[in-house]
Amino acid sequence: MALLNQGVRQGSPGRAGPDTAPAYLRMGAAVALYATAAAGFIGYEIDQGGADGTDFLKSLYDPRTPLTPWAQTPQDWALIATALVFGGIALARRRVARGALMLLAVILIGLSLRELVGLAVSEPYRQMMDSLGNGQLLVIFRVVGLFIGIAILAEMARAGRRSTPPYAAYGTNPAYGGYGPPPPFRPGPRLRPQITAAGVCVLLGGLVAGAWLVYRLTRPEVFVMGLPGRDAGVDGFFRAVVDASYGTSVPYSFHSVSYVVAPLLVGVLLLRDSPAARGTAIALSFISLYLDARGLYSYAVEGDIGQYFDSTLGTLALLSAVTTAVLALAAVALLLRVPEQD
Repeated sequence: MALLNQGVRQGSPGRAGPDTAPAYLRMGAAVALYATAAAGFIGYEIDQGGADGTDFLKSLYDPRTPLTPWAQTPQDWALIATALVFGGIALARRRVARGALMLLAVILIGLSLRELVGLAVSEPYRQMMDSLGNGQLLVIFRVVGLFIGIAILAEMARAGRRSTPPYAAYGTNPAYGGYGPPPPFRPGPRLRPQITAAGVCVLLGGLVAGAWLVYRLTRPEVFVMGLPGRDAGVDGFFRAVVDASYGTSVPYSFHSVSYVVAPLLVGVLLLRDSPAARGTAIALSFISLYLDARGLYSYAVEGDIGQYFDSTLGTLALLSAVTTAVLALAAVALLLRVPEQD
Protein backbone atom coordinates (compact mmCIF):
# COMPACT_ATOMS: atom_id res chain seq x y z
CA MET A 1 0.00 0.00 0.00
CA ALA A 2 2.87 2.35 0.83
CA LEU A 3 4.48 1.72 -2.55
CA LEU A 4 1.17 2.40 -4.26
CA ASN A 5 0.82 5.70 -2.43
CA GLN A 6 4.35 6.65 -3.43
CA GLY A 7 3.58 6.05 -7.11
CA VAL A 8 0.40 8.10 -6.93
CA ARG A 9 2.24 10.96 -5.28
CA GLN A 10 5.00 11.05 -7.89
CA GLY A 11 2.77 10.48 -10.94
CA SER A 12 3.11 7.90 -13.68
CA PRO A 13 6.37 7.78 -15.69
CA GLY A 14 6.76 10.95 -17.75
CA ARG A 15 3.71 12.58 -16.20
CA ALA A 16 3.54 15.27 -13.54
CA GLY A 17 2.27 14.13 -10.15
CA PRO A 18 -0.71 15.67 -8.37
CA ASP A 19 1.51 18.16 -6.52
CA THR A 20 2.96 19.71 -9.72
CA ALA A 21 0.18 19.03 -12.25
CA PRO A 22 -1.65 22.35 -11.55
CA ALA A 23 1.46 24.31 -12.57
CA TYR A 24 1.65 22.40 -15.87
CA LEU A 25 -2.02 23.04 -16.52
CA ARG A 26 -1.81 26.77 -15.74
CA MET A 27 1.33 27.41 -17.76
CA GLY A 28 0.24 25.17 -20.63
CA ALA A 29 -3.00 27.12 -20.96
CA ALA A 30 -1.18 30.48 -20.69
CA VAL A 31 1.39 29.56 -23.36
CA ALA A 32 -1.22 28.15 -25.74
CA LEU A 33 -3.43 31.25 -25.38
CA TYR A 34 -0.49 33.62 -25.82
CA ALA A 35 0.70 31.75 -28.93
CA THR A 36 -2.81 31.88 -30.39
CA ALA A 37 -2.94 35.62 -29.72
CA ALA A 38 0.52 36.00 -31.32
CA ALA A 39 -0.66 34.26 -34.48
CA GLY A 40 -3.70 36.52 -34.56
CA PHE A 41 -1.49 39.56 -34.00
CA ILE A 42 0.72 38.69 -36.97
CA GLY A 43 -2.40 38.24 -39.09
CA TYR A 44 -3.58 41.69 -37.98
CA GLU A 45 -0.20 43.23 -38.81
CA ILE A 46 -0.25 41.68 -42.28
CA ASP A 47 -3.75 42.99 -42.89
CA GLN A 48 -2.89 46.48 -41.65
CA GLY A 49 0.25 46.52 -43.78
CA GLY A 50 -1.72 45.66 -46.90
CA ALA A 51 0.23 42.46 -47.51
CA ASP A 52 -1.18 39.47 -49.34
CA GLY A 53 -2.09 36.60 -47.01
CA THR A 54 -1.40 34.07 -49.75
CA ASP A 55 2.16 35.32 -50.10
CA PHE A 56 2.59 35.06 -46.35
CA LEU A 57 1.44 31.44 -46.33
CA LYS A 58 3.89 30.69 -49.12
CA SER A 59 6.68 32.42 -47.22
CA LEU A 60 6.17 29.98 -44.35
CA TYR A 61 8.02 27.36 -46.40
CA ASP A 62 9.65 29.35 -49.24
CA PRO A 63 12.29 31.92 -48.21
CA ARG A 64 12.34 33.36 -51.73
CA THR A 65 8.96 34.98 -51.14
CA PRO A 66 9.56 38.58 -50.06
CA LEU A 67 8.23 39.49 -46.62
CA THR A 68 7.01 42.71 -45.10
CA PRO A 69 8.34 43.70 -41.67
CA TRP A 70 4.85 43.32 -40.22
CA ALA A 71 5.00 39.56 -40.67
CA GLN A 72 7.80 39.24 -38.05
CA THR A 73 10.45 36.58 -38.74
CA PRO A 74 10.51 32.84 -39.53
CA GLN A 75 12.01 32.35 -36.05
CA ASP A 76 8.91 33.97 -34.54
CA TRP A 77 6.66 31.66 -36.56
CA ALA A 78 8.62 28.66 -35.34
CA LEU A 79 8.34 29.86 -31.74
CA ILE A 80 4.57 30.25 -32.08
CA ALA A 81 4.19 26.73 -33.46
CA THR A 82 6.45 25.34 -30.72
CA ALA A 83 4.45 27.17 -28.05
CA LEU A 84 1.18 25.72 -29.36
CA VAL A 85 2.59 22.18 -29.44
CA PHE A 86 4.27 22.23 -26.05
CA GLY A 87 1.44 24.18 -24.48
CA GLY A 88 -0.77 21.24 -25.43
CA ILE A 89 1.82 18.79 -24.10
CA ALA A 90 1.89 20.70 -20.82
CA LEU A 91 -1.91 20.49 -20.63
CA ALA A 92 -1.45 16.73 -20.94
CA ARG A 93 0.83 17.03 -17.87
CA ARG A 94 3.86 15.56 -19.65
CA ARG A 95 7.06 16.53 -17.85
CA VAL A 96 8.93 16.89 -21.13
CA ALA A 97 7.05 20.18 -21.59
CA ARG A 98 8.82 21.75 -18.62
CA GLY A 99 12.13 22.42 -20.36
CA ALA A 100 10.44 23.57 -23.58
CA LEU A 101 8.28 26.07 -21.70
CA MET A 102 11.35 27.42 -19.89
CA LEU A 103 13.15 27.90 -23.22
CA LEU A 104 10.15 29.76 -24.63
CA ALA A 105 9.94 31.87 -21.47
CA VAL A 106 13.57 32.99 -21.70
CA ILE A 107 13.20 33.98 -25.36
CA LEU A 108 9.90 35.73 -24.62
CA ILE A 109 11.46 37.71 -21.77
CA GLY A 110 14.37 38.68 -24.02
CA LEU A 111 12.07 39.92 -26.78
CA SER A 112 9.96 41.87 -24.30
CA LEU A 113 12.95 43.52 -22.64
CA ARG A 114 14.35 44.43 -26.06
CA GLU A 115 11.13 46.27 -26.86
CA LEU A 116 11.05 48.04 -23.51
CA VAL A 117 14.68 49.14 -23.89
CA GLY A 118 13.86 50.66 -27.28
CA LEU A 119 10.95 52.57 -25.81
CA ALA A 120 13.04 53.77 -22.88
CA VAL A 121 16.03 55.10 -24.84
CA SER A 122 14.42 56.57 -27.96
CA GLU A 123 11.82 59.33 -28.02
CA PRO A 124 11.32 59.06 -31.84
CA TYR A 125 10.67 55.33 -31.43
CA ARG A 126 8.06 55.99 -28.74
CA GLN A 127 6.35 58.51 -30.98
CA MET A 128 6.39 56.11 -33.92
CA MET A 129 4.93 53.26 -31.89
CA ASP A 130 2.29 55.57 -30.45
CA SER A 131 1.23 56.76 -33.89
CA LEU A 132 0.81 53.24 -35.30
CA GLY A 133 -2.18 51.16 -34.28
CA ASN A 134 -0.20 47.95 -34.49
CA GLY A 135 2.67 49.62 -32.62
CA GLN A 136 0.57 50.12 -29.52
CA LEU A 137 -0.65 46.55 -29.74
CA LEU A 138 2.91 45.31 -30.05
CA VAL A 139 3.93 47.16 -26.89
CA ILE A 140 0.99 45.71 -24.98
CA PHE A 141 1.82 42.29 -26.37
CA ARG A 142 5.44 42.53 -25.24
CA VAL A 143 4.52 43.71 -21.74
CA VAL A 144 2.07 40.85 -21.30
CA GLY A 145 4.71 38.47 -22.67
CA LEU A 146 7.21 39.67 -20.08
CA PHE A 147 4.89 38.80 -17.20
CA ILE A 148 3.94 35.45 -18.76
CA GLY A 149 7.60 34.57 -19.27
CA ILE A 150 8.46 35.37 -15.65
CA ALA A 151 5.47 33.36 -14.43
CA ILE A 152 6.51 30.36 -16.54
CA LEU A 153 10.04 30.39 -15.15
CA ALA A 154 8.79 30.67 -11.58
CA GLU A 155 6.15 27.93 -11.94
CA MET A 156 8.37 25.50 -13.85
CA ALA A 157 11.27 26.02 -11.43
CA ARG A 158 8.97 25.07 -8.55
CA ALA A 159 7.61 22.14 -10.53
CA GLY A 160 11.14 20.76 -10.80
CA ARG A 161 11.46 20.54 -7.02
CA ARG A 162 9.45 17.42 -6.29
CA SER A 163 8.23 16.94 -2.77
CA THR A 164 9.45 14.01 -0.66
CA PRO A 165 7.21 10.97 -1.24
CA PRO A 166 5.42 9.29 1.67
CA TYR A 167 7.46 6.92 3.81
CA ALA A 168 10.72 8.30 2.42
CA ALA A 169 11.80 10.17 5.54
CA TYR A 170 14.90 9.14 7.41
CA GLY A 171 14.41 6.08 9.59
CA THR A 172 11.50 4.67 7.59
CA ASN A 173 11.27 1.91 5.04
CA PRO A 174 8.08 1.38 3.00
CA ALA A 175 9.02 -2.26 2.43
CA TYR A 176 8.41 -2.86 6.13
CA GLY A 177 5.17 -0.94 6.56
CA GLY A 178 6.91 2.36 7.23
CA TYR A 179 9.27 1.04 9.92
CA GLY A 180 12.85 -0.15 9.97
CA PRO A 181 16.14 1.27 8.68
CA PRO A 182 16.30 3.52 5.63
CA PRO A 183 17.11 1.90 2.28
CA PRO A 184 20.80 1.67 1.36
CA PHE A 185 22.34 4.57 -0.50
CA ARG A 186 22.44 4.19 -4.27
CA PRO A 187 24.38 6.58 -6.49
CA GLY A 188 22.43 8.71 -8.95
CA PRO A 189 21.82 7.54 -12.50
CA ARG A 190 24.82 7.46 -14.78
CA LEU A 191 24.93 9.61 -17.88
CA ARG A 192 22.75 8.12 -20.56
CA PRO A 193 24.46 7.59 -23.95
CA GLN A 194 21.48 8.88 -25.95
CA ILE A 195 21.47 12.11 -23.96
CA THR A 196 25.22 12.54 -24.43
CA ALA A 197 24.97 11.92 -28.19
CA ALA A 198 22.08 14.37 -28.48
CA GLY A 199 24.11 16.94 -26.55
CA VAL A 200 26.96 16.60 -29.03
CA CYS A 201 24.51 17.07 -31.93
CA VAL A 202 23.02 20.21 -30.39
CA LEU A 203 26.46 21.63 -29.62
CA LEU A 204 27.68 21.04 -33.16
CA GLY A 205 24.58 22.77 -34.55
CA GLY A 206 25.29 25.77 -32.32
CA LEU A 207 28.93 25.88 -33.44
CA VAL A 208 27.89 25.93 -37.11
CA ALA A 209 25.44 28.78 -36.43
CA GLY A 210 28.13 30.59 -34.46
CA ALA A 211 30.61 30.28 -37.33
CA TRP A 212 28.16 31.92 -39.73
CA LEU A 213 27.47 34.71 -37.23
CA VAL A 214 31.21 35.38 -36.92
CA TYR A 215 31.50 35.38 -40.72
CA ARG A 216 28.67 37.90 -40.96
CA LEU A 217 30.21 40.20 -38.35
CA THR A 218 33.66 40.13 -39.97
CA ARG A 219 32.45 41.28 -43.39
CA PRO A 220 33.47 44.78 -44.56
CA GLU A 221 29.90 45.93 -43.95
CA VAL A 222 27.47 44.65 -41.34
CA PHE A 223 23.82 45.21 -42.18
CA VAL A 224 20.94 45.49 -39.74
CA MET A 225 17.28 45.22 -40.72
CA GLY A 226 15.83 48.72 -41.00
CA LEU A 227 19.12 50.41 -41.90
CA PRO A 228 19.19 49.95 -45.70
CA GLY A 229 22.46 50.81 -47.37
CA ARG A 230 24.13 51.68 -44.06
CA ASP A 231 26.97 49.84 -42.37
CA ALA A 232 25.82 49.23 -38.80
CA GLY A 233 29.12 47.72 -37.71
CA VAL A 234 29.54 45.12 -34.99
CA ASP A 235 28.47 47.59 -32.29
CA GLY A 236 25.32 48.45 -34.21
CA PHE A 237 24.49 44.79 -34.74
CA PHE A 238 24.67 44.02 -31.04
CA ARG A 239 22.75 47.19 -30.21
CA ALA A 240 19.95 45.90 -32.45
CA VAL A 241 19.99 42.68 -30.40
CA VAL A 242 18.96 44.53 -27.23
CA ASP A 243 17.36 47.74 -28.54
CA ALA A 244 14.22 47.58 -30.68
CA SER A 245 14.56 51.26 -31.64
CA TYR A 246 17.76 50.63 -33.59
CA GLY A 247 16.81 49.66 -37.12
CA THR A 248 13.44 48.01 -36.66
CA SER A 249 11.36 46.32 -34.00
CA VAL A 250 11.47 43.09 -36.04
CA PRO A 251 14.07 41.07 -34.09
CA TYR A 252 16.34 39.62 -36.78
CA SER A 253 19.55 40.38 -34.87
CA PHE A 254 18.09 39.10 -31.60
CA HIS A 255 17.23 35.75 -33.16
CA SER A 256 20.61 35.52 -34.92
CA VAL A 257 22.35 35.63 -31.55
CA SER A 258 19.72 33.59 -29.68
CA TYR A 259 20.08 30.60 -32.00
CA VAL A 260 23.81 30.56 -31.41
CA VAL A 261 23.75 30.96 -27.64
CA ALA A 262 20.79 28.64 -26.97
CA PRO A 263 22.22 25.49 -28.64
CA LEU A 264 25.56 25.96 -26.92
CA LEU A 265 23.96 26.27 -23.48
CA VAL A 266 21.43 23.49 -24.05
CA GLY A 267 24.13 21.20 -25.45
CA VAL A 268 26.17 21.61 -22.26
CA LEU A 269 23.09 20.93 -20.13
CA LEU A 270 22.44 17.74 -22.10
CA LEU A 271 26.00 16.56 -21.63
CA ARG A 272 25.46 17.02 -17.89
CA ASP A 273 22.06 15.28 -18.15
CA SER A 274 20.52 18.21 -16.29
CA PRO A 275 16.81 18.19 -15.41
CA ALA A 276 14.56 19.66 -18.11
CA ALA A 277 17.39 19.62 -20.67
CA ARG A 278 15.60 16.95 -22.69
CA GLY A 279 12.45 18.99 -23.26
CA THR A 280 14.47 22.15 -23.96
CA ALA A 281 16.59 20.37 -26.57
CA ILE A 282 13.60 18.78 -28.30
CA ALA A 283 11.89 22.17 -28.68
CA LEU A 284 15.09 23.85 -29.87
CA SER A 285 15.82 21.06 -32.36
CA PHE A 286 12.33 21.28 -33.84
CA ILE A 287 12.79 25.03 -34.35
CA SER A 288 16.19 24.47 -35.96
CA LEU A 289 14.80 21.72 -38.18
CA TYR A 290 12.03 23.98 -39.47
CA LEU A 291 14.43 26.82 -40.25
CA ASP A 292 16.85 24.49 -42.05
CA ALA A 293 14.09 22.76 -44.01
CA ARG A 294 12.72 26.13 -45.08
CA GLY A 295 16.17 27.19 -46.24
CA LEU A 296 16.77 23.93 -48.11
CA TYR A 297 13.45 24.27 -49.93
CA SER A 298 14.81 27.12 -52.04
CA TYR A 299 17.84 25.03 -53.01
CA ALA A 300 15.62 22.14 -54.07
CA VAL A 301 13.05 24.03 -56.14
CA GLU A 302 15.59 26.05 -58.10
CA GLY A 303 16.58 22.82 -59.84
CA ASP A 304 20.30 23.30 -60.37
CA ILE A 305 21.88 22.51 -57.01
CA GLY A 306 25.23 22.12 -58.73
CA GLN A 307 25.51 25.88 -59.16
CA TYR A 308 26.08 26.28 -55.41
CA PHE A 309 29.22 24.16 -55.65
CA ASP A 310 30.76 26.66 -58.07
CA SER A 311 31.90 28.81 -55.13
CA THR A 312 33.31 28.06 -51.70
CA LEU A 313 30.70 30.21 -49.98
CA GLY A 314 27.82 28.53 -51.80
CA THR A 315 29.19 25.08 -51.01
CA LEU A 316 29.56 25.91 -47.32
CA ALA A 317 26.07 27.43 -47.14
CA LEU A 318 24.44 24.37 -48.66
CA LEU A 319 26.44 21.84 -46.66
CA SER A 320 25.84 23.79 -43.44
CA ALA A 321 22.07 23.72 -43.94
CA VAL A 322 22.14 19.97 -44.63
CA THR A 323 24.45 19.29 -41.68
CA THR A 324 22.45 21.26 -39.11
CA ALA A 325 19.21 19.70 -40.34
CA VAL A 326 20.66 16.21 -39.93
CA LEU A 327 22.03 17.10 -36.48
CA ALA A 328 18.66 18.45 -35.34
CA LEU A 329 16.84 15.39 -36.67
CA ALA A 330 19.34 13.08 -34.97
CA ALA A 331 18.98 14.95 -31.67
CA VAL A 332 15.18 14.65 -31.76
CA ALA A 333 15.35 10.94 -32.65
CA LEU A 334 17.79 10.25 -29.80
CA LEU A 335 15.86 12.26 -27.21
CA LEU A 336 12.51 10.67 -28.06
CA ARG A 337 14.03 7.27 -27.28
CA VAL A 338 15.01 8.33 -23.77
CA PRO A 339 12.47 7.72 -20.98
CA GLU A 340 11.14 10.93 -19.44
CA GLN A 341 12.83 11.77 -16.15
CA ASP A 342 12.45 15.59 -16.07
